[in-house]
Amino acid sequence: MAQKISELKTYKTVNRRDRNGNYKAMEFKFKYNPNVKSFNFRLLSKLLDLLLYYGIVYVLAKFFTFAYPHILIVTLGLFTINPVLETITGKTFGKLLIGFEVVDDHCKKPSVLKSFIKNILQLLNLVIYVFTEGVIWEEDIYFHNTITNTYTIKSKNKKEIIVMMNKA
Repeated sequence: MAQKISELKTYKTVNRRDRNGNYKAMEFKFKYNPNVKSFNFRLLSKLLDLLLYYGIVYVLAKFFTFAYPHILIVTLGLFTINPVLETITGKTFGKLLIGFEVVDDHCKKPSVLKSFIKNILQLLNLVIYVFTEGVIWEEDIYFHNTITNTYTIKSKNKKEIIVMMNKA
């Protein structure tokens, strides 16, 4: 692959009116951002993961006694198992159901360390977002992806991104 995702550009043509009333085509270059924009779908993905882990802990609690509250075990599982799943498959349970995938800057699966850092930052980001009622970082809610150079993309768009990387 020739480029990184962070080096890709996208172009948009806008027609603007000049002083004489004629339209002139102007082309603008933007940094390509393949991240899924919908906060709701990304949150739903995380909630599906949480429900799966809670279901597993609930079933296990029928046979075993846990020294810690279930939600603590579920949260710990969420932030330790998901990075491993993202490294092996590029997806977690919730992302698989919704059709998302996590890739690094080379459109490959992220390393365990990168994925672990991303998940911890994602938790921090979500806590801050909830406590500030969405006022702070509204446009930069996905800073965890920016810091770790990872992207949450739609799985069906992966081939298109690879083609763009090879073209450039």
